[in-house]
Amino acid sequence: MMNETKQILQDSDASTLAPLPPSATTPRRGGLGSISWDVVWERYGIATILVLLWVVAYFNVNYFGNVDNFAEVLRQSSFVGIAAVGMTYVILMGAFDLSVVSTLGLCAWLAVTLASKHQLGLALTLPLLVGIGIGMLNGTMVAYLRIPAFIVTLAMQFLIRGYTFIVAGGDNALYAGKEYTSLGTGFIAGVPTPFIIFIIVAVVGAVVLRNTPFGRYIYAAGSNAQAAQVAGVPVKRTLFWGFVVVGGCTALAAVLLGARLYTAGPGLEPGFELNVIAAVVLGGTRLSGGRGSLIGTFAAAILFTTLSNVLNLLSIDPFVQQVVTGSVLLIALSVEGVRSRLAERLNRG
Repeated sequence: MMNETKQILQDSDASTLAPLPPSATTPRRGGLGSISWDVVWERYGIATILVLLWVVAYFNVNYFGNVDNFAEVLRQSSFVGIAAVGMTYVILMGAFDLSVVSTLGLCAWLAVTLASKHQLGLALTLPLLVGIGIGMLNGTMVAYLRIPAFIVTLAMQFLIRGYTFIVAGGDNALYAGKEYTSLGTGFIAGVPTPFIIFIIVAVVGAVVLRNTPFGRYIYAAGSNAQAAQVAGVPVKRTLFWGFVVVGGCTALAAVLLGARLYTAGPGLEPGFELNVIAAVVLGGTRLSGGRGSLIGTFAAAILFTTLSNVLNLLSIDPFVQQVVTGSVLLIALSVEGVRSRLAERLNRG
C-alpha cells in the first residue's frame, strides 16, 4: 500500500490529494466482482434491522405507531446522532473521544444560561466555539504530543465536568422562553427541527468524507498511518481536525438538547459518550480505523433511540435498559471484531 499511495500522490500539488488505493477508501469486493457480504452489512445491515424493529414495534407495542411518538424518536435520535457524526471522523482514524459527555454538559449549560439572559446570538454561537476549542485541545495532545486518546479524553472528561460544576455552582440552568427552546421543540414541514439539522450534518459529513482531500486523508490515515505519512498525507493535522469536528458536532448537539430540555447542567446525559461510540461502531465503522461510513452511523443512532423508546413504552425498568444498552454495545464490538478477522483472512487468502 505504501508504494501505491506514494505513486498516486507523486504528481499531486499541496492542496489536492489524488484518489488513494481502493483498499484505503472503498470497500473490498468479493469474487466475480460482486460486493462481499461484509460490505453489504456495512452499508445496509443496520438500516435493515431498524426497519424490521419499526415493523415489529408498530404491530406489537402500544402507542409506538403514534405520529407524536415517532416524531419524538426522530427528535431524540438527533442529539446522539449529531455527535456520532463527528465521532465517526475520529474512530475512522483509530481514535475516540470520551470527553463528549462533559462537553455536552458544559455547552448545553452555557447555551441555556445565555438564552435565559436574552443573549440568543451568544447562546447559539459561543457553545460552538467552546466545543471547537475543546476539540482543538484534545487534538493537539493526541496528534502532536502523542498522548493516547483514551488518557487525554478521559482526563478532559473529568476536567470539563469539574469546571462546569464550579462555574454552575452545582445548579442547572433554566430557561422557559420560546426564542431558544423552539430550536429543540419545533418542527419544519412536520419534521422535528433537530432531526432536520441531523440530516444536514450527516449529509455534509458524508460528502466531506467521500469527496474531499480531507475525507480521503482520514481513510488513508486510518488504514495505514505510517504508509499514509510516507505518501505525503498530513496524518497529525488530519487527526487534529478530526477532534475539532467531534468537538463542534457535540457542541451543536448540546445547543439543541438544551433547547429541548429547557434546562442543562454538568450532569447532563450520563453515559452519552458510550451511546455515541456505540452508534458509530454498530453502524459499521471499525474501531481499528480505515473502514466505515456515515450511512451506518445515521441508521444506528436512530436504532438506539428506537430501542430505548420501545423499552420505555413496555415499562421496562431503567436499570434493565442499561443492561440492554450495554449488551448491544458488546454485541456490536464483538461483531466488529469478527468482521475484522474474517476480512484479514480473506485478504491473506
